[in-house]
Amino acid sequence: MSESEIFHLTAEGRLAALQRENEDLRLRLSRLQETQDKQAEIANHDREIANLRRALHRSETRYRLIVESAVDYAIIATDLDGTVTTWNEAAEATLGWSAEQMIGRPIKTIFTREDVANGIHEREMRLSLTEGKARDERWHLRANGSRFFASGEMMPLLDDDERPAGFLKILRDRTQEVLERKELDASRERLRLALDASAIVGTFDWDVPADILFADQRFAAIFGIGEATARQGVSVAAFLDGIHPEDRARVGAKLEAAVASADIFAEEFRSAPAHGQIRWIFARGRCFHDATGRPQRFPGAIVDITSEKERNRRQAALLKLGDDMMRESGTTDYSRLALSILGETLGVSRVGYATIDRSGRYATVVNEWCEEGTAPLRGRYEIGLFGEHFLPALRKGLLVVEDVFEASETADAADGWAALSVRSLVNIAVVEGGEPRLIFYVHSSRLRRWPDEDIAFIREILARSWTYTRRRRAEIALKETETRLRLAQEAAEIGTFDYDLRTGVLIWDDRCRAMFGVSPGEAVSYEEIFLPGLHPEDRARVEEAVARAIDPDSSGDYDITYRTIGIEDGALRHVHASGQTIVEHGETVRFVGAVRDVTEEKLAEGRQQLLTRELQHRVKNTLAMVTAIANQTLRRAPSVEEGLAAFSARVSALAKAHDILTETSWTAAPIADIVEQSLLTHRPAKGERMGWSGPKVMLTARQSLSLSLALHELATNAAKYGALSNDDGKVAIVWSVDTEAGSRCLRLQWREIGGPPVIEPTRKGFGSRLIQQSLSAEFGGNIVLDYQTTGLVCSIDAPITFDEGERQAG
Repeated sequence: MSESEIFHLTAEGRLAALQRENEDLRLRLSRLQETQDKQAEIANHDREIANLRRALHRSETRYRLIVESAVDYAIIATDLDGTVTTWNEAAEATLGWSAEQMIGRPIKTIFTREDVANGIHEREMRLSLTEGKARDERWHLRANGSRFFASGEMMPLLDDDERPAGFLKILRDRTQEVLERKELDASRERLRLALDASAIVGTFDWDVPADILFADQRFAAIFGIGEATARQGVSVAAFLDGIHPEDRARVGAKLEAAVASADIFAEEFRSAPAHGQIRWIFARGRCFHDATGRPQRFPGAIVDITSEKERNRRQAALLKLGDDMMRESGTTDYSRLALSILGETLGVSRVGYATIDRSGRYATVVNEWCEEGTAPLRGRYEIGLFGEHFLPALRKGLLVVEDVFEASETADAADGWAALSVRSLVNIAVVEGGEPRLIFYVHSSRLRRWPDEDIAFIREILARSWTYTRRRRAEIALKETETRLRLAQEAAEIGTFDYDLRTGVLIWDDRCRAMFGVSPGEAVSYEEIFLPGLHPEDRARVEEAVARAIDPDSSGDYDITYRTIGIEDGALRHVHASGQTIVEHGETVRFVGAVRDVTEEKLAEGRQQLLTRELQHRVKNTLAMVTAIANQTLRRAPSVEEGLAAFSARVSALAKAHDILTETSWTAAPIADIVEQSLLTHRPAKGERMGWSGPKVMLTARQSLSLSLALHELATNAAKYGALSNDDGKVAIVWSVDTEAGSRCLRLQWREIGGPPVIEPTRKGFGSRLIQQSLSAEFGGNIVLDYQTTGLVCSIDAPITFDEGERQAG
């Protein structure tokens, strides 16, 4: 029974009873007054009137108390025109108007504008008159203009003659109930819509003692149970039969444990393949026990998490593809790697690609991955065998077939597809000039749906593999090119530079740094390192060449040789630089090039020039010396034959000295070599008769020639007149180096012993003069010929000098 009905039975009944009681009392009072002539009756009537008045007062009080005590109900009375005559405190609290504000105003004030326009208040008054009451549930207005929802009744008020005298409107505010009910209904509707839209959530309720499991249609569809059967109830064994065989035992054991312990059951598992495509399911529920601890009910829900699982698998596959490609070497078959990852992730039977010849008749398999137990495709296949509509479908670039027996593109050759263990497929073709040239294929031996996510995943794998393969090939080619260039640079000892004119950043490799005497890794810049590192005499010329090269209106060529002074080591170097500028939008943005250390080339060039000059000078001197020797020798010779022999011997001595000097590039010669070569033809068979010793001393070219001629003359004289003219004489040549007053001096002595007695000649011949003059001119110091009786002694005492020109040449 509703609250309004209860109120009706209470308030209306009480009011009617009070009205009848009042009327009865009034009637009895009137009758008593007509019999006032009787004193006894008057007294009784007075007493009765007093009693009636007290009763009437009590009834009016009760009526007023009933109206005023109805704090949950707004009670409003009106006359027949709908003007408010009564307004209780509950009405004031509910609607916001006080009794003073509303008494005398029309009842329509509390109705909404649209209800007033539709005459709802008038219709309620009419119905209450004809039907005795008019019930309604609708929105009403408050004094502040807000609305509230109320349930109420309107009934007529009757006068003493039982004629309508007005109306009584009773309301109860039910806004909160309505809002809560609407929110509950909306929540239920949202849940229903969400479940219907997602189609991934199913519910179940297992009556454990009866072993009857009730489920909705989503649950039934996943586990292969008929919808009607699931609603009527099935055993839990039917539910377990719908689980993948590899997961069934695990889930059954966890379910049994949850029933026994009343703990939460939460498991992920796969549906059985027999019920279509395998789905991943997450189930959650709990078993409730009775007071004795016996299991009673086990409600729960399942969620289809296949999409999430596949999304995670696809994401993991993409990451694995990237990681594997980064780890593999340059010889890896990236296409094969991508095919295997794609096939394993999608769980298909075969993935590969094939080329189509220009005729469009044959497809040749290039690369392929197959799951275990699937026969690979090899060699060439005639495209016509795959159906009349297959090739035209490939021209569109994408062909998706869920069932080769049903699809129009493959149905006419379904048996051929089945022979290849293909039931579903995806083909992506590379189309050139309107014709497919390359087919990428994905085959499934089972019926399979191909959602957009799978197609996008296939395209992503292909794109990444294709892009990475091309990039790796480019990287390998670039690396090989860089390696060849680096090896060429290292072989040629070439350094490089790169000057970014927009940022001012200058980059040098280590070889370029070395040419400016800068340590590896040190920062460099144009203003602080390059320019200060140039030789002062070359700086202006180099700056001018750089400015000319970076001029955007110039050819951008840069080719110059300059000197550097090492920033850290102060070494002088010669550098040849060449470069080229890069111009963008009329502005020079980069200046790149190469440098090569040509110091050795420049020094060799200088030495060559010096040697050429020195050779010219020495040839002239040698010719002059030969001419003088010839004149002196031939003029003083007793005969032409003797003169020619003496001249030939002296020229031979010069030639031997020249041989030694040639070996040292005419810079300097060891004194021991000069002595040995000069005496080679004079040394007797028994070498002990002529010996020499002394430290290593280097003689200049002119000193070497002079000493060679002098030793030749001394040895010739010893053979004719001195120690070597008999069988017992000996010659000893000894030299040493002493230091006096901070300078080094050479002391060389030629000493003859054991020969015939020596007599100093009265007249000096050409040989003696040649010895003294040539040695004095080239050695300086003192040259002494001492004709001792026991043998000739020739002493040279001279400072050790080194010709500057020969020093540079060396």
